[in-house]
Amino acid sequence: MNILLVFPKIEHGATTYSDKGSWSLILFGYPIITLPHLAALTPQGHSVKIINENYEDIKFDEPVDLVGITSYTMTAPHVYALADEFRRRGKKVVLGGYHPTAMPEEAKQHADSIILGEAEATWPELIADCQNGVLKPFYGPSPDFDMAAIPPLRRDLIRQNPLLGAVQSTRGCPNQCEFCAIASFCKHGVKHRPIKNVVEEIKQMPNRIYIIHDPSLTVNPPYSRELFKELIKQKVEKGWVSNGNANVLGKIDDDFLDLAKRSGCVEWFVGFESVSQASLNGIKKTVNKVEDFRRTIKRLHKHGMAVQGGIIFGFDQDTPDIFDATLEKMYDWELDAVEINILTPYPGTPLYDRLEREGRIITKDWMRYNQVDVVFKPKQMTEKELFEGSRKVAREFYSIPNVVMRALRTFAIVRTTAAVLPAGTNYTFRRYYKRDFKF
Repeated sequence: MNILLVFPKIEHGATTYSDKGSWSLILFGYPIITLPHLAALTPQGHSVKIINENYEDIKFDEPVDLVGITSYTMTAPHVYALADEFRRRGKKVVLGGYHPTAMPEEAKQHADSIILGEAEATWPELIADCQNGVLKPFYGPSPDFDMAAIPPLRRDLIRQNPLLGAVQSTRGCPNQCEFCAIASFCKHGVKHRPIKNVVEEIKQMPNRIYIIHDPSLTVNPPYSRELFKELIKQKVEKGWVSNGNANVLGKIDDDFLDLAKRSGCVEWFVGFESVSQASLNGIKKTVNKVEDFRRTIKRLHKHGMAVQGGIIFGFDQDTPDIFDATLEKMYDWELDAVEINILTPYPGTPLYDRLEREGRIITKDWMRYNQVDVVFKPKQMTEKELFEGSRKVAREFYSIPNVVMRALRTFAIVRTTAAVLPAGTNYTFRRYYKRDFKF
């Protein structure tokens, strides 16, 4: 069969569809791994093509037998429109990803089949059934698979991202954050790929900087430590960024951080979530201690690594004074970049279920589930206060003088050419946050 895999356009984050054709999207565009992974899982004898709509247009009349589209909640309406158009032209369509897994009956109205959860065990079965004309309505979830059997991504099918690549070493997360969809999507604990497989894939990728696309690279320090050592041993001279937990990075031994730096780490993304300990306690992220955040950031800087923080506004304990307090802390901590989001109750998460029970979900227009719009009733402020307070923080933090100052400081901290990524993030976030979002 001829198989087309589609990553839909997305309007969220440092680089988005609105940047199409710009150098920032070409250089810093977020690399996809799901579809090249599906292509690698596809049995031999089938032809696979990947379209990333953020870079290129979709041709609905492509001579294909099966179309697979991945979907986040914020892209679901557009994905449904794509799927409907492909089906109108006689193509078989399968949908997968976070939103179809959380809302399978809704998604099934627009597709011939839905993959629930991870696709390692079910994708080859779906391909065989489609070829034989016996496609089932649902496949999975099938969380019992061996990470050692995961093949390298089909990087030959990725036609963009000349600077930034991606690889995955672990899957799943032991934390049960109320707002996070990972635990509900991955129906298992943390799984690890063999380190030799990960390192070999990194060596083969053409990119000079890459993301280790794990929920967190600090949930199993012994595993990560061995990964760093192997990258150093094999002299893999590329820069990388990954997610890490604040409580681990703040307390782990210096040798771990030295190994991370020597293996190529230029930046950690850390979900601090809030500068309010009451808010962190409210979401049961009690391992995060606000009083420790500044010291943790300074420690990572000392070891030559930048820090991008994740901040969320809208927790039940947040009051209108949270915005000025957050700005003050972000400046004091000297964060190199910050992703500033409004709390979003994604379907499938405990947060969505709770707010639904409490009657606080105000819209199910999935396009608005983009972490910029307000889609629920906050507890201690109005929807407008939440929206405008978040915009104020983002616009001020990413003013031109702040962007220039942080970029220079980041180069001084990281001291390698790979510092272009964390430094450049300031520019791309500025482009995003200065857009005229409407309440």
